[in-house]
Amino acid sequence: MKAFRRLTPTGKSISMSCNPRLFLFSFLSFGLTRNLASSQNSTLLFAKDNNVRNCSCSSDIKSCEYSLANLMCNCKSVLFQRNRTLSRISYTGDLVVWFTDTSILGQLLNFTFVHDLKLSLCGALPLPTDYLAIIGLRRLEIHTANSTEQRLVIYNHDKKPMDKTSQNPSEKTSLLHISYLDTSLFNGPSLKAYSVEDVSSINEQFPNLPYPNTFSVTNMSYIVTLIY
Repeated sequence: MKAFRRLTPTGKSISMSCNPRLFLFSFLSFGLTRNLASSQNSTLLFAKDNNVRNCSCSSDIKSCEYSLANLMCNCKSVLFQRNRTLSRISYTGDLVVWFTDTSILGQLLNFTFVHDLKLSLCGALPLPTDYLAIIGLRRLEIHTANSTEQRLVIYNHDKKPMDKTSQNPSEKTSLLHISYLDTSLFNGPSLKAYSVEDVSSINEQFPNLPYPNTFSVTNMSYIVTLIY
């Protein structure tokens, strides 16, 4: 047992006993607690060998490094069948999706609630034109093997899309943001987006875009963002 002295605000010193093991344990516990509080996991989804891997990752994994993801992340398998949609869930944190073709991407992502999304193409270009609906999307990042990462901010927090302003700020209606992502955007040089506000009926105003009837609610107004 060792002792050390600490100065009080009056300048006097007092003797305190310190157990080295207890001091080390307290120091390590403090560091671990701070790291856990500051870390923020992201969810990684990818299809491999007819199974979907759902991974919780505490650090960024290089795109399409499947073995590294299985090693570094906490992963579990979900039975996956082509042409069969998975149950839709909401992601509160970052969502990363690795995919090889648009049919897999659609089954992993279509009509999912997510704010921050990163898509990595692990297959070959070009991709066909297909539209995927994403609910509540705020920020998008895409990555292909032959290009640098591209980022797009659609809107921040609870604000309207950045390129639009509300014409009826006092109108008491429920508001839902729906982004339609054109999968052929991976073939182009840059990301672009266009938002349309005060959409009362997606089926009527955008008849060629997918839309589930389960979202039909009285007094619902939509902000539709086309990403291409």
